[in-house]
Amino acid sequence: MKVLLLNPPRFKGMPVGREDRCENTIPNVLPPMGLVYLAGILEQEHVVKLIDANGYNQDLNYLKSEIEEESPDVVIFRATPETFYLDIEVARIAKEVKNSVKTVMICWSLTKLAAQVLEKAMDVDYYVIDYYYERVIPQILKGKSSTRIKGIAYRSAAGIQLNAPEEESFDFNSISMPAWRLIPDFRIYWVQIPSFRPYAMVESAKGCGMGCSFCTIARMKPVFREVSKVADEIEYLCRERGVKYIGFFDATFNIQRKRVLEICEELIQRKLTKLRWFANIRGDRMDEEQARVMRQAGCRGVSVGIESGSQQVLDLAHKRLKVSDAAKTIEILKKTGIAQYLSFILGLPGETLETVNETRQFIRRTKPTGFQVNGLVPYPGCQLYDDAVQHGKIQRLTFDNLLLYNTPVSLCDLTTEEINRSRRQIYKEIYTDPGWWFSNTKALVKSPENIGVGIDYGLKVIRRLVKGMGSEV
Repeated sequence: MKVLLLNPPRFKGMPVGREDRCENTIPNVLPPMGLVYLAGILEQEHVVKLIDANGYNQDLNYLKSEIEEESPDVVIFRATPETFYLDIEVARIAKEVKNSVKTVMICWSLTKLAAQVLEKAMDVDYYVIDYYYERVIPQILKGKSSTRIKGIAYRSAAGIQLNAPEEESFDFNSISMPAWRLIPDFRIYWVQIPSFRPYAMVESAKGCGMGCSFCTIARMKPVFREVSKVADEIEYLCRERGVKYIGFFDATFNIQRKRVLEICEELIQRKLTKLRWFANIRGDRMDEEQARVMRQAGCRGVSVGIESGSQQVLDLAHKRLKVSDAAKTIEILKKTGIAQYLSFILGLPGETLETVNETRQFIRRTKPTGFQVNGLVPYPGCQLYDDAVQHGKIQRLTFDNLLLYNTPVSLCDLTTEEINRSRRQIYKEIYTDPGWWFSNTKALVKSPENIGVGIDYGLKVIRRLVKGMGSEV
C-alpha cells in the first residue's frame, strides 16, 4: 500500500509545531518527528513517503501536485487547533485528486471534541483519538473493520462513531529506528535561534502522568524506549546525517534520575559528546551530580516548566513543585554551565495581579538564560477544561482561538485583557533589565563556546523589543 505522510504548510507564514502536547504556531522550524517515528513502523509493510511542507515552506498547491504524482492509497497528516482549517485542506485536496484515497488525521489536543472535529472535517475518514496513534494507524492500513479498531472516530451509516482508545499502555520500545532517512536535509530545522542547526528531535519517553491540571498528557503514564535504541538513533543522526543539535522531546526528561544517567553514560561511551542537546525537565528533580554528567554528555540547555512564581498558584494547579526547589535547580544549572529556559503560564486559577508580580520577581531574581510566558489555554482533555465546563466558565471555544499568546478565557479573577497585557509587560520589563543582561553576559564569558549563540539570542530579544511582543512566543 502507498502511504503519504504530510506535515501541512505554515500558517500565515508562521512555522507550526504539530507534535502531541505541542500543537501550535512557533518561532522555530522543527522536524516532523512524530511522522518520522510513525514511518519507521509503517515502512515495514508499506511504501512510505513523507513531505514536510512546514519545514520547506511549501504551499497547498505544491502538496496537490505531489499527491497527483504519488497517487497514494492513504494520506496521513497532522493538525493543530490553531491551524485546523488550513490543515484539513490536505484531506480535501487528497479527495479532490483521488476520491478513493483514505485520509487519516492526528491531533491530540482536540481528541475530546472528536465528534465536532469530524463534523467540520468532512473529508477526513479517520480521526485518531488514541494518544498512542502508532498502534492504531497500522490497523487502519491493514483494512481492519472500523468497528473493531479502538481509538478512532469515523463515520458510518448511523452517523459519527467514537471508539474509545485501548486501556493498556503502548510498547513504545517497539519503535526501533525511526525513518529519519525520509528527511533529506536537517539544515532547515532549528530551535530557539537559527544558530541551533542542523537540528533534530528525539523522543526517549512518551507521556508524563505528573497530574498538572493544565496539561493534556497529565494522565498519560510514561512509556520508555531502551537506552541503547535511543543512543543508536542519536548516533545515526550525528554521524550519518550531520546533525549538531538535538532536542529531547520527552515531556519530563529527568522523570527517572537513573535513566538520565544511563543515557548520558551511553552518549559518553560512544564519544558523542560534541553533539549539543537540550531537554525538558522538572524543576525539582535535579542535583549537581546529575547536571554535571548531563553537561559532560553534551547537554547545553534545558527547558524548565516552572509555570508560576506563586506557591499558591502552583498548588492549585497540582504542579507538585516548590518555588524554592525551582530556584535551587536554576542555581545548580547556572553553576554547571547549562542554559536555563523557563516557561510560565499566566491566568491559572488563583491568579491575581499580586501572583503575576510574584512570577515577575521570580524571573528577576533567578535571571534565567531565557524564558517564555504563555497565557493559559485550557485545552480540551486537561483537568482545567473539564472543571471550567462543569462550573459554566467555558461555554464554547472555537478551534482557532486556542492560542498560547492570546488567552481565550479567564479562569481566575483577572480579565483576559489583564492576563495578555501582563504577559507583554513581563517580557518588556525583563528584557530591559540591566541585571538580566549582565547575568547572561557573565555566563557567556565563562563559556566562550556559546558566545555566537548568545549574540544571536540577544539580537532576537532586541528585535522583539523593537517589533513589540506581538504574537511571537
